[in-house]
Amino acid sequence: MMNTNTIYKIVAAASLALACVACKENYITYHDGEYVMFADTAKVYVVREDIVSFDVPIVSTVACDYDRSFAVEIIDSSSDAVEGRDFVLESPNFVIPAGERVGYVTVKGNHETLPSRSELSFDLKLVMPDWLVMPLYGDKTTVHMKKTCKFNRENYTGWAMITSLFLYQYSITGDYQRLVRTSADPDDDHGVIIHDMFADGFDIKIRFDDVSDPENPAVITLPRQVANEEGPVFGMVHGDNHILIDTSNQGPSYFFSCSKVAVLVNRFYVENIGDEVGTVGHFMTEIDWVSDEEAERLKREDGM
Repeated sequence: MMNTNTIYKIVAAASLALACVACKENYITYHDGEYVMFADTAKVYVVREDIVSFDVPIVSTVACDYDRSFAVEIIDSSSDAVEGRDFVLESPNFVIPAGERVGYVTVKGNHETLPSRSELSFDLKLVMPDWLVMPLYGDKTTVHMKKTCKFNRENYTGWAMITSLFLYQYSITGDYQRLVRTSADPDDDHGVIIHDMFADGFDIKIRFDDVSDPENPAVITLPRQVANEEGPVFGMVHGDNHILIDTSNQGPSYFFSCSKVAVLVNRFYVENIGDEVGTVGHFMTEIDWVSDEEAERLKREDGM
């Protein structure tokens, strides 16, 4: 699947090739070589609390000296988002203005009905003569919508359930879950401290980043933190008796901005006086923040 930049490059190249034969208003039909298509067939559009509308771009290979009007239609049979419930089109019609190569269909998403931890999508089809359809790209697109919320650190403090593949492999008790307390990091307004995350006495700091890539809010584990001692985990010491933790490059660490869940992928490793001895492994951990009432139930019924 070609991205938007690739398609725009093709559009630009085609425009140069057709510069000498740009369409004129008095033509009865569109000029040979003119095509109209969706600019991107895989983009995920963010629906925020404060900005629920977004524009779906449609591009043409040539600019004309008059406005060109088109329309789109929704293909219900292949859409899981419901028109009128999850989204509306401000208008099914759009215009590519004179002298321009791009027009837009504006969509308004419903922030309340979109799911917190997944996407919904719907398919659009261009309504236009067949000769305007470029065979390589067609006349359809899938519009993916993702709900996002403003970061609120209070959602990520308090009681939390830790479910860790590291604990699953190395816990001496066989328990791969821990009920822990989390608190705000006084040194970072986007930071949280997870107390006793993998073992008693070892706190881990993480940082929430919803600015660098709003479509994919990330979580960063601060580097070179001690997650546990080697002895209780391995039964022997390979380095300086510390198992260190860092953000892994083997997978994304992210959080759901509209629900109280974060997923970390961490590298666990061992050093000896600053020299790395080796990597223990890369492990995923899910953190689910729970209410005080749910925490009391887990302690009472599950012995957490």
